[in-house]
Amino acid sequence: MMEVIERKKCIVTGNSDLENIYTFKNFPVYCGCVDTSIEDDMFCDMSWDMCKSSGNIQLKYLIPLDILYSKNHNPGSVGKTWKEHHKNFSDFIKKSDYKNILEIGGSTGNLFDNFISDDKDFTWTVLEPSGVFEHEDSRVKSIKDFFENHDFGDSKYDVVVHSHVLEHVYNPIEFIEKSSSLLGVGGIQCISIPNMRHWLKNGYTNTLFFEHTYYIDIDVLTYILTKNNFLIDEVVEGNHSIFVRAVKVDSIQGTNSYFKYPEKIFKEYIKNLEDDLSGINSQLSENDDVFLFGAHIFSQTLLSMGLKSNVVSILDNDVKKQDKRLYGTNLIVKSPDVLYNVETPNIIIRAGVYTEEIKNQILSINPTAKFY
Repeated sequence: MMEVIERKKCIVTGNSDLENIYTFKNFPVYCGCVDTSIEDDMFCDMSWDMCKSSGNIQLKYLIPLDILYSKNHNPGSVGKTWKEHHKNFSDFIKKSDYKNILEIGGSTGNLFDNFISDDKDFTWTVLEPSGVFEHEDSRVKSIKDFFENHDFGDSKYDVVVHSHVLEHVYNPIEFIEKSSSLLGVGGIQCISIPNMRHWLKNGYTNTLFFEHTYYIDIDVLTYILTKNNFLIDEVVEGNHSIFVRAVKVDSIQGTNSYFKYPEKIFKEYIKNLEDDLSGINSQLSENDDVFLFGAHIFSQTLLSMGLKSNVVSILDNDVKKQDKRLYGTNLIVKSPDVLYNVETPNIIIRAGVYTEEIKNQILSINPTAKFY
């Protein structure tokens, strides 16, 4: 029996005036692929609360980390969009003076790979709970541990880096407070977060789920950083991600703790999800065979909300997911190449910022594909 962790206070303000605004009933707790029996899968209500005093959105029931991250599915390691992100964020970090860098959560090593061409003398330490990796460059070392649990002793860094990590953290105020303790005044924190405001407005189902447990945008991030004496020095905002460089200072005045965007955007997002599913179900009957792209939260959400069509299989480009079962379903994952000889295959893709990239790939395999 899984024991969930219940949030009773707002994670950014500490206020206890939370109210439920939407629940996805009995949702799979893991968004990857497995080769175990479906009887081993676990489910939990994905209940979203709003803090009435701050306006922020957060998950009520948290999955224990050893269950949620029991397997490393690395959603940020495949595809053109992520490759561009790693390159751009790497270039962003290089604007700072760096000698001793700590990267929190860098399981793939993709970010560091973009520094290899730099012959500068520096050290890069990666702290990653899902496992270590070996690298031929002696400037990098990898440690397996959760940042929150790790004892750094007297270690200090001049730059702390984390890319698409903060939205996964259960206690972001404490997380930034600990990262601050590893930096002296003038130390730099380089952060990449998903552009949740854009993602929700466009119906991206990987915006908020069991791994992304609260809404964060530049306003929320500014509040968290200011509370820990960080002054934002530069912001680069794109549709996929927001890059932020923040400098640690002696002290800083407080900032507004009310966030006006989350509730409105979240409620519009839920309505759009329901309308979108209704539109799909009106075009495709239970007898229509479809291929659902994305062995991840994208597909799990549609299936959980009541997709009626007969799903033949899940398609995904990640070879590590292929021929395995999407958690929470009986569906086996296949390469998009299986579409090659299928006559006018019906394809459903709700893959966020990656959708157009995937459509072009599928049309190159089978130009007769129909998208819904």
